[in-house]
Amino acid sequence: MKWYKLSTTILLGGLYTALTSFNAGGPKPPHQRAAVRTIIIDPGHGGFDTGTKGLHISEKEVALDIGLKLGKLISDTWPDIKIVYTRTTDEMPGGGSTIASGLNYRADLANRSRGDLFIAIHCDNDGHPAGAFTVRRLVGHKYVGKGKHRHRVAIYESYEGHHTRKGTETFIWKADRSGFKGDAINDRGAGEFTDSTGEPQSDSLAFDVSSPEARIRAQLYEKKYFANSALFATLVEDEFAKAGRESEGVFQRDVGIRVLQATGMPSVLIETGFLSNVDEEQYLMSDEGQDEVAKNIMDALRRYKATLENHATN
Repeated sequence: MKWYKLSTTILLGGLYTALTSFNAGGPKPPHQRAAVRTIIIDPGHGGFDTGTKGLHISEKEVALDIGLKLGKLISDTWPDIKIVYTRTTDEMPGGGSTIASGLNYRADLANRSRGDLFIAIHCDNDGHPAGAFTVRRLVGHKYVGKGKHRHRVAIYESYEGHHTRKGTETFIWKADRSGFKGDAINDRGAGEFTDSTGEPQSDSLAFDVSSPEARIRAQLYEKKYFANSALFATLVEDEFAKAGRESEGVFQRDVGIRVLQATGMPSVLIETGFLSNVDEEQYLMSDEGQDEVAKNIMDALRRYKATLENHATN
């Protein structure tokens, strides 16, 4: 499935500088909880929903392979972090018969699990099926017919198209879609709201999530989660670029991405490469390529986790 970019690249250098400019040398305060305790890994598509296809492999297969490799890296590095997969086999999450039901299940599972970070894994295409394709180009017009039947028609020429687009890009939800993320944050449950020490608030379990106070609190968390999503997405693309991949950067999108808007936590959707490009397909279907992509995301996660746990984030 093609994720169309309908907005301009957001410039996150200033955000990253602001969040990482504090002194990271000091030890973590003893009262501060780990910033990332539960990670949701969402391999895109599954079952009847194959996603985009290359010549030899489909998006659902690549996403699952990379997602499982990433989860193992995280578990091996941080055994205390809980990993929740939206799927671990070739199936539509939740067993539903529609793509919409699968998307709803993914978001609901993430919120029920009280995730601290949601990572969706996907692949991209350039708008054309993998393999040879024909492109028609308008080269001019001519008039045909006589008298009142005379009219102008377009002249086209056809030529063989080439899949040249490649690289990575990462999406976060649209910042000006106020309310969507806040609803998801409240749906996740007020019990997870914390005070400045990182400890649950004593009155949180009795907190009325429909109250004006809950709406204000959700808006504050929405801003925080947007900043954290943008930070993690930037780090992911930075690691891809360091590994020699062509990074197109971090994007918001005018058309909402359900799993990003409906999850009450920082969330990103990572396009790991273009299956329509034969070179990228060979890379993404190889163990070496999948291992490298998983490692790149893991390295970004190390930096993200260290930033949140060593610096003030309020």
